[in-house]
Amino acid sequence: MTRPARHTARQTFWRDPALPFIEARRVADGRGLHYGRHWHETHSIGVITGGRSTYVNGAHAEVVEQGAVVVVNPGDVHGCNPVGDAPWAYVMFYLDPAWLGRVQARLRGDADTAFRPYDLAALRAPHVVDAGVRLFGMLADGQGSLAEREAAVADFVALLDRELAPGRIADAAATPRVERVAHYIDAHFAHALPLRDLCDAAQLSGSYLIRAFRRRYGVAPHEYQTNRRIQYAKARLRDGAPIAQVALDVGFADQAHFQRVFKRMTAATPGQYRD
Repeated sequence: MTRPARHTARQTFWRDPALPFIEARRVADGRGLHYGRHWHETHSIGVITGGRSTYVNGAHAEVVEQGAVVVVNPGDVHGCNPVGDAPWAYVMFYLDPAWLGRVQARLRGDADTAFRPYDLAALRAPHVVDAGVRLFGMLADGQGSLAEREAAVADFVALLDRELAPGRIADAAATPRVERVAHYIDAHFAHALPLRDLCDAAQLSGSYLIRAFRRRYGVAPHEYQTNRRIQYAKARLRDGAPIAQVALDVGFADQAHFQRVFKRMTAATPGQYRD
């Protein structure tokens, strides 16, 4: 019996303390990367530079190919994965929403600097993909002054912004009580949170809470908590904290479990992400 080939992902993470509003990741071969459904606090832009992959963002699902751009608003539950053994390569940019909101306001001559989510989850725009590749090269190589690199990021955002109409995230099922549960999880994510505690926070029954929470956030409360743990863990790892200590700080009983969940959510080990 022929076994499917196993591939080791080739990827590069980039960040610079002088440009705290952006992180980037380049994957030259993503066949070995498999993501669980997850979300980011950042606004995420992905440019597909080769091959094809599945892409799910909320109710949106499609196969994206070279030349496509994926757009993930903060909090959007999403995932991309290889199609069989087909090659797949991409560059991702993770932008701070507050910084991006200021750029949006400047581009549109708007006094309101709050970040505005985009309606489109994906589009085909090879020229944006090419610009993203150039931007990553400039950032990773440290080309230009700090002001020039920040301007290059803003120019890339302006290019994409012209392709996307400013939208809104609307969810009729969102209620203050369900959102109160999310805030409760945000504040206590490192602790065990029995469903009854969440129900008490929302004053809702367990079955109704889970359904309403899924409608609002795309995942069940316990999945939201796991994602929150990983988001915090990434911040601690960026600061250089030891992996074992981070695992304990975010509520995992042992480092091995933390490693498995982190890789499932990010398609990278904690060590790869930190280093």
